[in-house]
Amino acid sequence: MGFLLARSNLMWVSGQPLSQVISGYFNASCIPGIGTTYPKLCALCQGPKSYIWEKNHFCEASPREPFYGSEGAFRCLKLGLADVAFVDHLTVMSATDLEREEYELLCPDGSTAPLMAYSTCNLGNGPGHAVVTRRNLQKTAKKFIKVIQHLFGNSGKEKARFDLFASAPFRGRDLLFLDATQHLQLLGEETEISQVLGLDYVTLLQGLGHEGSSLSNSLVRWCCISDLEVRKCEEWALNVRSDPLVCVQADSMIGCLELIKKNEADAVTLDATHAYFAEACALAPVAAECYGEECASTREELDLLSHIGGLPPLYFVVLVRKANQQVSRYSLRGKRSCHSHVYSPGGWLLLSQYTVGALENGSSTCNLTSAYQNFFWKGCMPGANGNLCKVCIGQEGRVKASSRCAANHHERYYGNLGALRCLLGDPTGRSFGDVALLEHHNLLQNIEYLNRSGWATGCSPGDFGLLCPDGSRAPITNWRTCNLGSVPPSVVVTRPVTVTKIQDFLAKSQVSLTAGA
Repeated sequence: MGFLLARSNLMWVSGQPLSQVISGYFNASCIPGIGTTYPKLCALCQGPKSYIWEKNHFCEASPREPFYGSEGAFRCLKLGLADVAFVDHLTVMSATDLEREEYELLCPDGSTAPLMAYSTCNLGNGPGHAVVTRRNLQKTAKKFIKVIQHLFGNSGKEKARFDLFASAPFRGRDLLFLDATQHLQLLGEETEISQVLGLDYVTLLQGLGHEGSSLSNSLVRWCCISDLEVRKCEEWALNVRSDPLVCVQADSMIGCLELIKKNEADAVTLDATHAYFAEACALAPVAAECYGEECASTREELDLLSHIGGLPPLYFVVLVRKANQQVSRYSLRGKRSCHSHVYSPGGWLLLSQYTVGALENGSSTCNLTSAYQNFFWKGCMPGANGNLCKVCIGQEGRVKASSRCAANHHERYYGNLGALRCLLGDPTGRSFGDVALLEHHNLLQNIEYLNRSGWATGCSPGDFGLLCPDGSRAPITNWRTCNLGSVPPSVVVTRPVTVTKIQDFLAKSQVSLTAGA
């Protein structure tokens, strides 16, 4: 169900039971144990019916329902009652040669594959079975399991007398343990069940587990990476006319990814590189930012990812002070550099093509951060370390060790505004860089802001220039033609099962805040 929800095949609105959604999606099903509220979900089941409760096993989550379990689901398909069966790969492995010729797998991309191609054609993987007990019996149970495996396991001394993982002598399958089990792995005393199941599976269960619309289900927990973001988020929460918004704080974008995986937060805005990390963590995109005058103020479709090719580009530029004539695109080595943060699409990834990658005959190095350590004399790349933190200044009024070079706004040189601050140096004229590597958006507004706020009184756009790919310079208004390439927009991500919920929240939020502006 999580697979179908994540791809918007199943549309699940707040307050609607998931069982109702499934009932409307499939024509008829057998989902043992689903209950009788939605009869279509038990319509294909074959268990015995009786007006006597003890004798009624229809659609029951037990072997007395012939279509119970993965083997039962396959049996339902083989009898011609169903069009599709959702099974695990252990069932596929035990298929006969004839069954392997007659049946095939449906793959996520819409193609089909032979049954034995389950490792590459599947809807995801999850945990196997586990043995559980009360905490006060853990030690006793582990000793018992250790002894019985030694005697009756696959390599047990007494296996000929009794095979722990065989059910055929008892005219059944998967009795007590799955027959495919090779070994029972003993776990540490402090192991939580969630660690055994894995965060992907736990968050999926939590996302699918709600029936109805309690307050906790309607809450949206937005992840912030600094006190400043929390303040803005709280103001958002006070003014939005939609589902309740709660602001959760982490120390970096990576920290937000971890909170979302653990179901301690729901959504966060990430730059393109961190969005790539999010996909590797099985999180899903919800919306992409759109910059510039070309963007419409309102959009009927919030899922912008399908339109990224048509979004106005975001350019990566190299900014210098006009008075510093010693710096060109070809003389960046050994200079003081100002980056928005580590892993930034422009100042970390795209920059490599013109610096450390170019030095290695076009083959970029594996560890970019380490390569930049040797390329630049020193700089500020929030989230890095070593000489790439020497120009950073941290946050005023905060313990310097906790904020200096932090991958969040507690480092005053973080982000595009921070990289501009870094280029200018602090108000005392110290801790400055030779070049700032940032995205073009809001560049003029940021210069005006620093002038107005007193950080750099008297500075104007004319005090800066851009370094062009051909080695020349250009005014900062020429970013369309003088840039080192375009970078993807920032993306909002969440867990796959909450994509629709976050989309609805953002749609309502944009409409209500625009209307109130």
